Amino acid sequence: MEKLDNMGKKLKIIFVGMPDMALVCLPNLIDAGFDIVGVVPPKKNHETYPYFKHFVGLKGLNLIEFENSCNEKECIEKLKALEADIGVVCSYNYKLSNDFIKTTKHGYINSHPSKLPDYRGAAPYFHIIKNGEKKSAITLHFVDETFDTGDIIYQKEFDLLPNETMGTLFNRTNFMLSDALIEVLNDLQTKGKIPRVPQEKEGCFKEAPKVDGNFKIRWHNSSVFEIENLINASNPFYNAFAFFRGVNMKIIKAKAYQKQHEYRFGEIIKTNEKELLIAARGGILSLEIFQLGTWGVFGAKEFYDIFSPKAGEILN
Repeated sequence: MEKLDNMGKKLKIIFVGMPDMALVCLPNLIDAGFDIVGVVPPKKNHETYPYFKHFVGLKGLNLIEFENSCNEKECIEKLKALEADIGVVCSYNYKLSNDFIKTTKHGYINSHPSKLPDYRGAAPYFHIIKNGEKKSAITLHFVDETFDTGDIIYQKEFDLLPNETMGTLFNRTNFMLSDALIEVLNDLQTKGKIPRVPQEKEGCFKEAPKVDGNFKIRWHNSSVFEIENLINASNPFYNAFAFFRGVNMKIIKAKAYQKQHEYRFGEIIKTNEKELLIAARGGILSLEIFQLGTWGVFGAKEFYDIFSPKAGEILN
């Protein structure tokens, strides 16, 4: 437990982040009464920059803009001048320099949606679900000069939901991390103390590297449950797809069932107004919601009515 000199004082906080996590955590910190003295946005060419800047303006906060990098000398000087006690980082995919980290009295707290040191990296939500994990966690940790390796402040484990998707996990952990930040910052403000437990930086940990977001379903290489996990891990941000009659079919929701069969993998084995069943390795995949090219998003009934799929056709 690190002893700090903030007991009884209102914390001055620099907020660093980008949507969507930032849009949850920042207003909650404001509502909790913390003094947000500066907000560091994404780069100006990032797709979220315009509306995040607008959001910060609506809150009447001090936006700390920069030209190319938040590690630029001019940006560092602006942050130092704020004389903040601590910084909070919520979903920021730029590495922060040591000079940046030193712009507050007690450094920066990062919010990460996994049980570190497992699933360090840019895509923890995806990899956690794809790997079929039954539990996950949130972690608050101090920022150092490498991603997700700083001393741990707070961790909380939780069960994944049945049929958890990337979207549900992403949104659930955003609110959990927001609550955890308020708890930790309140302790710092009232007690002047904050936990600090060093992480193992090297070892055999599960990884969460960045992915390109497009995943061709490999019917012959993956089990039916691995395919279901991939679909859930991609929903709604990524694209798990196959081809139907040469057209891209993005599968949004599907359910796997274990069953021995002699059908070809990827073959439609049953199709009617209620279900679209596909043979896979070790079982059957029931396609529930999917998008076919630019035709639209369908359930089994609409798809059957419009395209009249036939048993024996192959998704490849």
